[in-house]
This record gives sequence, structure tokens and C-alpha cells, in this order.
Amino acid sequence: MMQINEKMIIENRVTVEFQNQYQKLFGMVYRMTENLQDTEDVLQNAFIKAYNNIDGFREESKLSTWLYRITVNESYRYLKTWNKLPVVSISENLGVSEKTFFESIDCTEVEYDKLIIEEMREKCMRGFLRCVPQKMRVCFLLKSCLELKNKEIAAIMDISEANAKVLLFRARQRLKEMFEYRCSLIDPSKPCKCYLWIKYMKDKGLLLPNEKINYKNEELENEHFKNMELLKQIECMYHVEHNYTYPEFIERLKNISAIL
Repeated sequence: MMQINEKMIIENRVTVEFQNQYQKLFGMVYRMTENLQDTEDVLQNAFIKAYNNIDGFREESKLSTWLYRITVNESYRYLKTWNKLPVVSISENLGVSEKTFFESIDCTEVEYDKLIIEEMREKCMRGFLRCVPQKMRVCFLLKSCLELKNKEIAAIMDISEANAKVLLFRARQRLKEMFEYRCSLIDPSKPCKCYLWIKYMKDKGLLLPNEKINYKNEELENEHFKNMELLKQIECMYHVEHNYTYPEFIERLKNISAIL
């Protein structure tokens, strides 16, 4: 068992490390769980488990790696998958191509609030990621959101570094194929446009996204993004921030747990 002073020191390190990594962890978990409430639940549970299981940390890896592993394992319970993108299923049911489907949506003289478009863009990007197999998805998010090295990803996922490299390559390739032939953000000539999805959902009486998350999309609106290679563009779009601050997170923890 750890000595009391040693345990207190590591408890403090866990708190500091979680605070330092909070924004990146939020982005990663949000991409996995696909909604704000589940993201909050995962982060709360991960923090509590890390804090209550200090004895399980043996200094055999970095504290951040240990914390990431707990967060990823907690996220697995919330992961969901789609076999096909919605536009693929809709087009197949209608017996038309994706391009024909989008061309059939009359969107003349219609304006939408920028925030709604941003939320629709985020919803669409999460849809792409949901079609990637679970391990590939986790590997890609550890790389794009936490910016980890392959060796660190392997340690967190308990796989070999070579396997992590293969999973990451396949995840990127899968996303590249889905984005490359559809997304107008990647190529303006492509048929899939955020505002068309909004029009389609509105016409069908479907609920528009309204999670009110702030997105880091300056790079999507300037020349730098246009000049990126495709994989860099895709990874750029998978960075997210929000209004939910770390102190607010701690206050919520205090209300549900007596650990602090």
C-alpha cells in the first residue's frame, strides 16, 4: 500500500493532469459518445475512478497514459456504430445516387443561422466517424484529439505499436474515402453540403442539433485549410472545444461525490 503522503502527492498529480488534459479529453470523448451528456458522464466517471484507484498506478507508465487508458475504457461503454452513412441508406432506399439526392433538395433563397450550420457540420462529421470500426475510431481520436505518439496509443489500447500504426492508417483511409467523394468542405464541387442536410431535416420534421458547442473552425474558413493535404483537413475538423470549464466540472463532481 502507498504511504499516506505519497498517495496525497499522486492524488494531487491526478487532479492537475486531468485539468491540464481536460479540453483534449473532452474533444476525444465527445467524438466517441456523440453527445454532451454522455461526455460529461464519461469524464466524471473516469476522474472518479482515477482518483479512487490511485493504488493501481505503479509508475510503470506516464500518469497521463494511465489517465487516458481509464478514460478510453470508460468511453467504450458508450460507443455506437452505424453500418452505413445516412445519405447512403437514404439514396439506396430512393434508388438514386447521392448526388441526385442532394440535387433534389430545393434550397433556393434559404438562409440558416451560422451556429445551426456549425452544429450540422459537427453532427455530420460524427456520422462519418461512427462508420469507422471501434478500435480504428479510438486510435484515430487518440491521435487527432490528444495528439499522441503511436507508442503512447499502443500503451493506452494495450496493443503493439505496429498494430496501432496499422489501425491508424486504416482509420485515416476509411475517413479519407468517405470525405473525399462527398464533403463540400474538402472539395466545393462535392454534393454533400451542410445546409442541404439542414433543409432535408427541416422538411422531414427532424430535430436539428442544438448542443451549442463552440467549434474551433477558424482553420476551416481561411486559406491555410484550403491548402492542407486531405488527411490534415480531416484531422483539423476533428478538434473541438466547449463552454464547459474545468472548475464547473469539479463543482459537478463535488455534487455527486464526496471524494474531494
